[in-house]
Amino acid sequence: MNIRYARSTRWMVAAALIAVAAGCGSAAKSSSSAAGAGITLAVNPWTGSAVNANVAKVVLESKLSTAVTLLPIDENATWPGLDAGSIDAVLEVWPSGHAADVKTYIDEKKSVVNIGLLGPDAKIGWYIPTAMLKDHPELATWEGFKDPKNAKLFATAESGDLGQFLMGDPSYVSYDEQIIKNLALPLKFVVAGSEAAEITAIKQAVADNTPLLMQFWQPHWLQSKVALTQVTLPKVTEACLASAAAADGGFACDYPVDHLFKAASAKLATKNAAAFAFLSKIQLTTDQQNEIAAMVDGDGMTPDAAAKKWVDANPDVVKGWLG
Repeated sequence: MNIRYARSTRWMVAAALIAVAAGCGSAAKSSSSAAGAGITLAVNPWTGSAVNANVAKVVLESKLSTAVTLLPIDENATWPGLDAGSIDAVLEVWPSGHAADVKTYIDEKKSVVNIGLLGPDAKIGWYIPTAMLKDHPELATWEGFKDPKNAKLFATAESGDLGQFLMGDPSYVSYDEQIIKNLALPLKFVVAGSEAAEITAIKQAVADNTPLLMQFWQPHWLQSKVALTQVTLPKVTEACLASAAAADGGFACDYPVDHLFKAASAKLATKNAAAFAFLSKIQLTTDQQNEIAAMVDGDGMTPDAAAKKWVDANPDVVKGWLG
């Protein structure tokens, strides 16, 4: 996945989602075995998050007799759920988008705990199809987009005379609108609607050899299937990181490298010690996560079926998580 910002109406639905989580958690608890109470895992709206949660669910239910409820929820609303204990864990946090949440819930309230690295190092950035660089090598850097003629190559019916900048899911924490504004680029921020919609747009642009500028990230299985080039943005500075943490609108840098980590409700260790220990140990490499994600987005498998297939094929890896 997944960085991701725009905290508008999502907070209006957060309470309802958390209430659903609480109800699901109670139902799971009543059906769990003596091995431990049932738990609820957050699933944020990108495939990597679904992969992590479904792999954990398969192992928890088959090896630790712990019933697992998966709750689809955006990444910002996840934190109040962890704080309340209605969500027990989330397995993919992109820290550069959640400095304020880490400070509030982990450092100060201590109602949420960091339970270790997931495995992959990740990075969000701006991308274009590599083939575009043959005729427009200047687009390898953000400065090439200062020229309105270059930006207009990316114009669409939705962006008008400006170049279109495409982003995936509207709930993602994103600094792209700030970057565009603060670097005075003639671009218009447009939301595709989902990760799947953005993937479709990328595939279409590469196949048709048409311009496309978008937010995308590593690790992602699609990067091994199509040729994309990351646009060089201004170097990350302490001032930019401070701006992101303060949410003051002044971000004008590249995205930093994210060391993805897992977070759990502080109540989980008491609620289900075995599940807490397992979730603290589970890790996936970049290649492993991409392999499972490709089964979902590339082969059309459901996340639970892909997770079960991978878990069944990798007993030694699973054994290490349980040891």
